Amino acid sequence: MSARGLYLHWEGKRLYRQRVPTPRLFEPNSKLSVGEGSPNMIIEGDNLQVLASLKSRYEGEVDVVYIDPPYNTGKDDFLYSDKRFKDPDADVSDSVYVTNEDGGRHTKWLNFMAPRLYMLWSLLKDTGVILVSINDVELFRLGMLLNEIFGEENWVGTIVWKGTTTNHPTNIALEHEYILCYAKSKSSLPQSWKSPENDLKRLLMEAYVGIKASTVNTKVPARFKAFVKEQKDLLGDLARYNLADEHGPYVSRRNLDKPDIYGYKYDVEHPVTKKVCRMPYNGWRYPEPRMKQLIKEGRILFGKTESRIPQLKVYLEEVEFPLRSVIELDARKGSNDLARLFGNREMFRNPKPLELMQMLLSYTAGKDSLVLDAFAGSGTTAEAVMSLNKRDGGSRRFILIEEGKESDRFCRSVTAVRVKKAIKKDDYQTGFTFYATGRKLDRAAIVGLERDALSNLICQADETGRGRGIVRLAGNRYVIGKNNRAEGICLVWNGEQDSEVTPEHLRAAAEEVDKLKLKRPFRIYGTFCRVADTKNWKFCQIPDDIVAQMHIEEESAEAELLNATA
Repeated sequence: MSARGLYLHWEGKRLYRQRVPTPRLFEPNSKLSVGEGSPNMIIEGDNLQVLASLKSRYEGEVDVVYIDPPYNTGKDDFLYSDKRFKDPDADVSDSVYVTNEDGGRHTKWLNFMAPRLYMLWSLLKDTGVILVSINDVELFRLGMLLNEIFGEENWVGTIVWKGTTTNHPTNIALEHEYILCYAKSKSSLPQSWKSPENDLKRLLMEAYVGIKASTVNTKVPARFKAFVKEQKDLLGDLARYNLADEHGPYVSRRNLDKPDIYGYKYDVEHPVTKKVCRMPYNGWRYPEPRMKQLIKEGRILFGKTESRIPQLKVYLEEVEFPLRSVIELDARKGSNDLARLFGNREMFRNPKPLELMQMLLSYTAGKDSLVLDAFAGSGTTAEAVMSLNKRDGGSRRFILIEEGKESDRFCRSVTAVRVKKAIKKDDYQTGFTFYATGRKLDRAAIVGLERDALSNLICQADETGRGRGIVRLAGNRYVIGKNNRAEGICLVWNGEQDSEVTPEHLRAAAEEVDKLKLKRPFRIYGTFCRVADTKNWKFCQIPDDIVAQMHIEEESAEAELLNATA
């Protein structure tokens, strides 16, 4: 790094990019899962170890990352392990909550966050973004850390979320949090984010449809205007859309003028007085043929006389709302969301409101996006993804990571259960696979696995599942999964000493692939094969191909170097 300029420095910074854990085996738990073959994942384990294990499949493939990390308030919210800092594969037997009296509290927080943010950066697409919730305690250090990892030029903006009201005696009553947004490459983002709908817009549209269905057409405008007046406080700025016709709610806008000096100059005749209407100072926004078309469609609103400049009729249905830097949303709604599903508001502390996550993802996550939450907490992000998919017919996917606490494995008792309850209650046509983070992987560990565990590992690691994953297919002699192209993934495994792939195995595997109506070329794993690959199949060697696909050798070497210099 250049000696010039302003940058963040702390003890441990020099090594945070090298402190990468060895990949782990993901062990599926069918009892905690919903459905089969879902691309959605809930993974229980240390998020740094999980992120390292996801790297082979999802590096450069994630569209949106949202995280709600520890705020380091000193109130039992930030659990730190010095042993795991020195060795990311270590257990957390020495972990303690960091208090306000700890003189190294900010350094510990940076050493905890830096490798995780760097790993998340590596998983994002070039068009991807990260959203990070934080409060005032670590705001400035987080901003400088994100500047270092993502680049200051990729800062998209900072959202202020006002979620509480406090009357405690203090110099400044703190009633807000922040959401920092950075892009992997800001130049790859669209010029603006706009959401075609929000909850208030939906409320207005549904009210209009209901009034229109139950009212004589001539009385619809008056009834709709009365409804908007009654809901004025709730609707806020959208209360402007209090007019309605046969097409829907609309507002009259003074935006027929050209914002610069190069407007179009022509006469517009008033439909009643037949005199030329007053023209905006810079001329009309639209060329004359377009203006005539708008008049024909009834989109131009004239005054009583030609002395008033005509206005444009803008329908609510057409309006897209920008993501604003200030959001006012009661934080207690997060607990209300849990109460709706569990009948209990107190089972998880400070959950993020579903409405907040729906709002953020409606702008940042397209209909086919992959959304990753590495501090999943109660699982709000997953519910937001599912609700958006139901609303707009999207196929967004989610990956949640949560370790919970040693005394409370709430990834099982809250996160997965909350998502399962939401699926059932709101009839979401989807599911998820629950995974526990298993043993550390190396060559010896791989060849020591039983067939079922090895099958899971191959489906986790196989390079043809990049970005989309491999669907596990159980109960077959050879076929263990299929990729997104419906190509078969096969395995011959009778232990390290007796798993050579023979011509007989290839013929039998091919017949099974055809029987399951899978495509070729299929991939077949084993320890050795004397037959060359063809256009119909490809041999993958155990453990070499798995080690290479999961980058285990390279990261083991880094770990050895790290231990030698620590």
